[in-house]
Amino acid sequence: MQITEHGGNPLSLVGVTDFSANINPMGMSRSVREAYIKSASEIERYPDPYCVKLREKIAEKLNTIPEKIVCGNGADDLIYRIVQAFRPRRSLLCVPTFSEYSKALKECGCEITEYFLSEENGFEVDHSLINKLHDVDIFFLCSPNNPTGRIVSQDVLAKTAEICLKRDILLVCDESFLGFTDSKGIMPYINGNVVILRSMTKIYAIPGIRLGYAVFGDTCKADKTASTGQFWSVSSPALACGLAALDEEEYVRNSAVYIKKERKYLMSEINKYVEKVYPSEANYILFKAEDDLDEKLFSQGLLIRNCSNYIGLGNGFFRVAIRRHNENELLIKALRRLRNG
Repeated sequence: MQITEHGGNPLSLVGVTDFSANINPMGMSRSVREAYIKSASEIERYPDPYCVKLREKIAEKLNTIPEKIVCGNGADDLIYRIVQAFRPRRSLLCVPTFSEYSKALKECGCEITEYFLSEENGFEVDHSLINKLHDVDIFFLCSPNNPTGRIVSQDVLAKTAEICLKRDILLVCDESFLGFTDSKGIMPYINGNVVILRSMTKIYAIPGIRLGYAVFGDTCKADKTASTGQFWSVSSPALACGLAALDEEEYVRNSAVYIKKERKYLMSEINKYVEKVYPSEANYILFKAEDDLDEKLFSQGLLIRNCSNYIGLGNGFFRVAIRRHNENELLIKALRRLRNG
């Protein structure tokens, strides 16, 4: 079975339940769907290249100013634009983690140092990280981390932000999955060297729209990033969906509660049939099992993420997204059938 670069159903296979993409199982909210449909009337005109209304609304939500917000065609777009804007020479990554960081860094010829998270410690990012924060220009930190699902503690976030400011390291904290948790993230500790990445495609279940934003502690760094990439980086439908989504506070709260409940159920049940389940606070779960488990489950119509291509993992590591309860039950029943032969 071919291992894809990312989760999702790249071939749009019919009749497959997709556990490989970490999208909100609650689906797109009604208000966002209506905003998308209504945006059709705007398609004959160019979208606002400065995303003024969206930036203003995000800034209001986060108690900051619009000049510190940059919107993009998903968080991935912003990763590449940040790297291109600052052209770092040396970087640090905690691995395993999202592969687009290293791809963006390699494109500009940046040297990458990899700090391997400990499997024995459940892939937790702890204070030992601080000792690695020297002789680098940029540091990408993902919380909750992908694919491990681990949140970086507030204490570690605070110390990391402090050290990066002191040592003039650009800290890019990717919080694409933070909406599924009750964590405050790094926002309380933002400073002039901190950039926060947020994806709107995951929590609002709009991956086909492509929308994300970055929050900067420094307006000059925000301006520098905004000037990179294409002029019209966010489409009219994405702008409309983003404005509607930001009003869906109850939807986000309910989603986080649901994910927490289903995650507990799935982790407990999966643990009965695999070698090891790792701690997670996100809407996905990492575990270790027999090397060909993905192929066996695919034959039963279930697609899971093979994580063997993540640096720091290897054969036998898999990730599953948390879906609706009846679909989660399908996964458990399939695992049970495989064990019982």
